[in-house]
Amino acid sequence: MAHTICTFNVNNLYVRYKFGQTFPGDMSGKSLVEDPQFGYLPIYKPELFDLFNPTQRELAGRAATNDKQDFPDVICLQEVESLLALRRFNEEHLGEKYNYAILIDSRDFRQIDVGILSRLKIVNIRTHIDDIDPSPANPGPPKPPEKPRLFSRDCLEVEIALNGSGSKRLTLFINHLKSKLASTPAERQRADELRKRQAQAVKKTIESRFPGEQFNQEFFAVIGDLNDEPLSAPLKPLVSDAGLIDALARFPKVEDRKQPRIERRGIGFSRILADGGPGPRLTHFHRMDDDPNPINLDFRFPRFTNITPEDFASDHCPVFLEVP
Repeated sequence: MAHTICTFNVNNLYVRYKFGQTFPGDMSGKSLVEDPQFGYLPIYKPELFDLFNPTQRELAGRAATNDKQDFPDVICLQEVESLLALRRFNEEHLGEKYNYAILIDSRDFRQIDVGILSRLKIVNIRTHIDDIDPSPANPGPPKPPEKPRLFSRDCLEVEIALNGSGSKRLTLFINHLKSKLASTPAERQRADELRKRQAQAVKKTIESRFPGEQFNQEFFAVIGDLNDEPLSAPLKPLVSDAGLIDALARFPKVEDRKQPRIERRGIGFSRILADGGPGPRLTHFHRMDDDPNPINLDFRFPRFTNITPEDFASDHCPVFLEVP
């Protein structure tokens, strides 16, 4: 029996709170704050919090489930604020199909974490949020922390039982590597160097978890948002040098039964052109920075109803893959 795994950068999945003046469960009122700029997170009552941008969240739920027709067994998500947000997304937009939810608070200043929803039993997890960066860049004053962390958003290891006894397992390494977003060339270089160190660390982790023949015998996958082109120099340690198979490289091969599926119907577009269609007409797939021959792609593919330049499922597309 095959199982479907999905990875999806769900784009700023946050919760909005109605803050309280006392902390949850305070019977005495001694925690009362009167300063309107401060407050406490509410008790766990649905009417006291809600997901940010419910229209986008509904569209994201459609994108993750083939328009509510097929629910993958496992969804690995990036850019999720909290376990509360992850659970609420499952409850409101995924039909409460997922019995297992894991998210560990990271060190990211935006509080966007990696998490997982699973219909299959989660039997083990391991986090890397405390891994030390072996050679951090010095951005100048203020001084960098004494123990700079390698993964601001974790490389979360999750073992999932593929059968009832748990004797056959799939290990997922869920990542959201350093963004390429930078305001100066120096910042861009530091970001590229950090992403490369992260890729090297993921490679080393895989080799230590699955040494020798285990590497070719066990089920595991590196999954998530790697934030770079597939042939980029920062990703080379992981994409080209780790002995892994790029699942997306199978995409053009229609005859491959394990071909991944990319759900594009939830992606937005920049504007509506004079002829009423979405713009731009074409987009370009770059395999590396300054790709001399980028692949031209039709950007006028079908989309869900209600997709507009303002309302969309995410700025990323979910990817699905079947595993034994």
